[in-house]
Amino acid sequence: MNAIFSKYKLVLLPLLLVMLFDVSLLAMNYYIASQLDATSTNINIAGRQRMLSQKITKAIVVIHYQIHNNNEIDMAELRTATELFEQTLTAFSEGGEATSAAGIKIQIDKLSESNVSAILLNAKHIWQPLYKQIGLFFTSPLSEQGTDQLVEALMKDNNKLLALMNDLTNSLENEAKKNTYFLRGLQTLVVFMILISFFVATIRLYRRENYYDNLMEKSTDIIVSVDVRTALTTFVSSSVFGLLGYSEKHYLTKPVSLFFVKESKAVFSEILETAYKTGALVTDRCKVKLLRNDGSIVIADIVMQLVLSENGKAMEVTADIRDISDRKAAEIALVELAHKDTLTGLPNRTLFYDLAEHSINIAKRRKTGIAVMFIDLDGFKAVNDKFGHDIGDGVLVETASRITSCLRESDSVSRIGGDEFIVLLEDVITEASIADVAKQIVNAVSKVIVINECHCEIGASIGISRYPNNGTGIEILMKKADSAMYKVKSTGKNNISFSE
Repeated sequence: MNAIFSKYKLVLLPLLLVMLFDVSLLAMNYYIASQLDATSTNINIAGRQRMLSQKITKAIVVIHYQIHNNNEIDMAELRTATELFEQTLTAFSEGGEATSAAGIKIQIDKLSESNVSAILLNAKHIWQPLYKQIGLFFTSPLSEQGTDQLVEALMKDNNKLLALMNDLTNSLENEAKKNTYFLRGLQTLVVFMILISFFVATIRLYRRENYYDNLMEKSTDIIVSVDVRTALTTFVSSSVFGLLGYSEKHYLTKPVSLFFVKESKAVFSEILETAYKTGALVTDRCKVKLLRNDGSIVIADIVMQLVLSENGKAMEVTADIRDISDRKAAEIALVELAHKDTLTGLPNRTLFYDLAEHSINIAKRRKTGIAVMFIDLDGFKAVNDKFGHDIGDGVLVETASRITSCLRESDSVSRIGGDEFIVLLEDVITEASIADVAKQIVNAVSKVIVINECHCEIGASIGISRYPNNGTGIEILMKKADSAMYKVKSTGKNNISFSE
């Protein structure tokens, strides 16, 4: 998780801010809704206070009339209105329980705004004496004089109380508007911050994508994604043009086999089929041959992994394809350098042993014979001493060519020393046929060699051993051929001799 955050933090941080601001916006919406609900309730019951003050005055006047006319007195309306007014005023001033317009008990928070508190304080100064006087009115015997005094007090203070309740309602409405405007402004700011954060995230994501696109374009590697079910190419980097000569459109939504030559198609097809069936790669690396638009072949190394597609609905193999043609050519060159004679281009001693072992194994299976000819040049030292090493090297190159011309394609010649060569003849039957080839070599080598107008004369002494007559291992065959060659050297040179 830390690695993912570290990798994508430039994009994730502004997106996290977007989420934080979204949550804040949601919380503000809930808060605004609750505040508006509470304020609406407060405004409603504040407005009811005006009605209650008028109802109290009306009820006292009615009771006054009933007393004067000796009618039955009904104090229920006065009692209800008085208690509601007192309960609401106390709840506004101190916080507590009140009764809504629907007759439901509700909890009201203390109104603490300075102007509202001042209005409530003034209202309490006016209301408390009236409330006590009304309370006595309920508990004392009713009289015309007491009723007259209460009516007079209400007539005197009711307008003030009514005005204060009007002021309270207006103040609550103004406070609600002010709070709403503030919260709406805050919401606007949060929305603006969300847009900025989203914009920053988008810009950073674009820069990131652009950065990696540029890296991919500069890379000589080809990046490819392939649907394992359909074997269709779902993505290919633009670097494909530089390596294969085709644009991305040539490969997109088409079979991935377009990339490969015949044998590599089968290899990659098997990898995809296994991945589809088992959900795993049989290997994460292989070598393939790619086809260029000019028909030439690119040797490539593929590093693969199995991933979910971009939409998360399919499995894909993503492959990094790297051209290793130059590396392969260098490897081949190094192998040749290690196994070829640098002057003549013939196999050296190391490669000769490999070729000889291979020839012996074939001869064993086929029950045939092979011949080993050990060739030592006669008079070569005199050529070197007379004309110099450059001419001597030219003589060796020409000699190698003349020996090769006497052989079949299945035969081979190697240079194992300064003026020493070994010939391998495969699938030989008679000694006469071997001798015939050896004499051709002696005759070819003995002809005058002209190098830079220098006439050089050399000969060839050839010792011959045969498999399986003279041995079944290359070491013994070489030893016997060498002995036969020295026999020629001691009996006149420029001739051939078979090992006994």
